[in-house]
Order: sequence, then structure tokens, then C-alpha cells
Amino acid sequence: MGIMLLSIFASIILGCIVWLTIGEQFPLGDEDKLPPLNNIVIYSLLLIVPVYLFIFFVIG
Repeated sequence: MGIMLLSIFASIILGCIVWLTIGEQFPLGDEDKLPPLNNIVIYSLLLIVPVYLFIFFVIG
């Protein structure tokens, strides 16, 4: 349970960092972009599994 919470918090932080570096990309190929909070949520959701697996295999 602790690894899951740690990975969620880490993915939220990394989602913010990715949003700061890449910017607003979603939806792809459309001129009207989603608000920044939606982009941060999308980036964070995309990072949950890789962050969890990284923490699980490195720390666990």
C-alpha cells in the first residue's frame, strides 16, 4: 500500500514536471487545447505504471 501511495505522489510530481517541459499537447492534432489541469492529470495518469514499476523493482 505504501508503494502505491508513493508512486501516486511521485507520478503527480513528475506529471507537473513533464507539463512544464512539454506543455499543453492534448488533444493531439487539435488547435483548441485542454486546460492545464487536465493536461497535468493526463501526464500523471500516463506515469503511474512506469513509476510504480520503477519503485517496486528498485526499492522493493
